Amino acid sequence: MNKMFHTRISTILTMVLGVLLLSSCQKEFTITVQSNNEAWGSVTGNGTYTKGTVISIGAIANSNYKFQSWQDGNTDNPRSITVEENATYTAIFVEEGNGGEEPTGLAVFSVSATQKVMFSPGNLQWSATGSHAIIGGGIAAGTWRFASNQWDTIGAGNNNISSTYTGWIDLFGWGTSGYNNKYPYMTKTTYADYGNGDKDIADTYYDWGVYNAIYNSKTNTTDAPGTWRTLTKDEWGFLLNDRTPLSGIRYAHAEVNGVNGIIIVPDNWEHSIYSLNNVNSNDASYTSNIINATDWSKLEAVGCVFLPAAGSRGGTSVNSVDFTGRYWSASYYNSDGSHHIFIGPNAVSTTNSTGRSEGLSVRLVKNVH
Repeated sequence: MNKMFHTRISTILTMVLGVLLLSSCQKEFTITVQSNNEAWGSVTGNGTYTKGTVISIGAIANSNYKFQSWQDGNTDNPRSITVEENATYTAIFVEEGNGGEEPTGLAVFSVSATQKVMFSPGNLQWSATGSHAIIGGGIAAGTWRFASNQWDTIGAGNNNISSTYTGWIDLFGWGTSGYNNKYPYMTKTTYADYGNGDKDIADTYYDWGVYNAIYNSKTNTTDAPGTWRTLTKDEWGFLLNDRTPLSGIRYAHAEVNGVNGIIIVPDNWEHSIYSLNNVNSNDASYTSNIINATDWSKLEAVGCVFLPAAGSRGGTSVNSVDFTGRYWSASYYNSDGSHHIFIGPNAVSTTNSTGRSEGLSVRLVKNVH
């Protein structure tokens, strides 16, 4: 009996050793290179290579599009890689301007000394109904869209947040694009469950706009993954504090169609179009500028953006709707929190951070070159 037992143990050990040796001796690995949207650009470098080989992968943008980065944020193109294991690299292509057509200068906003953007037509919203495309050609449950009006907010409806809620929500934990099980309906209170570890979500799949196709209420089309992105902390700061627009006006507190928030003015906006009061001021009330829907349509037509005070959510409890607004940035703060902007009566701040599990608003942009 003992001899038979030892024989079996010896056989098992031999098999395990063989598997380990086979694994350690593997000399070839598969490198998969893909595009976030094949209509926007193609890639090179797919293949099976010997371990240790240095290879080059590349991204080739089609007309009216440009290569932005690889999914991990690397912007080298072509990019050199040392083959060590099976790996996938996704090239993120984005539109040049607005589908290849440059927007009017009155719709453009500087977010750094060299980068200009245009804003999405409303805050980001999600529902469990339907399905949508994700980066790389897959399909995910639920539907993303931009609000029909810039002043639209869901408010208390966010209390119903769940994986099966067929209504709409618009307050999300940080980095809850759906990638890597970071779902938009998450209500966990553990901060580390959100986002991209101890890193920014900029230019990664954790960014809602990079990962998802989004229905665009302004164009009545669905924008492909990679069309939109989230501003970083520094970009929010430049936009609201440091840029020098033609009119000298960066933002103003306002009540638009009965909803409180702030108006952000484009770079080339002419002050004569509409007279705004108490501009660029942290010490201003929403009633500084009371604007009805008709007058707002004129401001919107020349590129003005409105960020409504949509409140915030903790777990399944929504508070401060139409009093304060908090909008996520793509920037990491620490293992617990991430940066966001804060708007309120007598307040506009770009230096705030909060727990990643907090449900905040998301307003996306696209690059303009």
